[in-house]
Amino acid sequence: MPPDIKSIRIDRAVFQQTLEKKLADLPPLPAVVGRIMETINKPDASAEELNRLISMDQGLSSKMLRIVNSAYYGFPKRISTLTHAVVILGFNTVRNLVLGVSAFGMLSHKSMPYGLDRLKFWEHSVATAVGGQVVASRRLPRLRQAVEEAFIGGLLHDIGTLFLDSYFPVQYAVAVAFAGRESKTAREAEAMVLGIDHMVVGRRIAEHWNFPAHLSAIIGWHHEPSGQKEHFDLIACVQVADWLAWQAGYRPSQHTQMPELSPEVAEWLAWDEATVAEAVAEVQKRFGDCTALLQLAREAA
Repeated sequence: MPPDIKSIRIDRAVFQQTLEKKLADLPPLPAVVGRIMETINKPDASAEELNRLISMDQGLSSKMLRIVNSAYYGFPKRISTLTHAVVILGFNTVRNLVLGVSAFGMLSHKSMPYGLDRLKFWEHSVATAVGGQVVASRRLPRLRQAVEEAFIGGLLHDIGTLFLDSYFPVQYAVAVAFAGRESKTAREAEAMVLGIDHMVVGRRIAEHWNFPAHLSAIIGWHHEPSGQKEHFDLIACVQVADWLAWQAGYRPSQHTQMPELSPEVAEWLAWDEATVAEAVAEVQKRFGDCTALLQLAREAA
């Protein structure tokens, strides 16, 4: 049975101390991931070199090929080698997929049978990822990498939530129950019950794992884009994508309320109702092609 929030009292000071220790003790990403990131940043990097590195981790290489051959990318012929995948998709896309697969794998500990609904969480994350692409392609068409950066940012935007549910399942279940009882957003409930929210936790994780600056900014500020003006456009894309995922029916929890667009993002977006409806429909269509990502998520849940 879910915890009775009236009977559970959370000592914030103790929680904060324990949280700091858990964050400090969070294992680094696999060494091969760091080497892949370093290699991609080299001007003379080759597809063969990336293939060799990714192939050192059989689980990672298998997952990468499953995603590359999914309906989402829609290649007419099966991609049988990672070298071919790198040539077709490009270094940045491969980097983003490696980061996404590795990060979720590190945080997907089994949680309690209450609290965060993992399957709904994964669906919302994938819907936000494709929503990021939809928004970036419409609002930032001149930025070549924006579509892929918005995708990985959307996919990972709530890793702080996953961490809290994985390492503090009872406390997070109390926060979720509080959100349902008081009609609060997840972030509001986290702050009121735990004294910290998933953005702050996500920002710490991104820094711990040395994520690229723009990705750390998306994860750490997606509800407050004014806090990172340097990356405002990408953060705004993901905040809108998060909102579109809710609009499309992919909500991460039945207990929490939908976060609203911040005023500066609503002004930046400037879409009428018809455009929003088109974007929602496109998110739903693209989501249907993401079965490989969702299957990997279900295996981790």
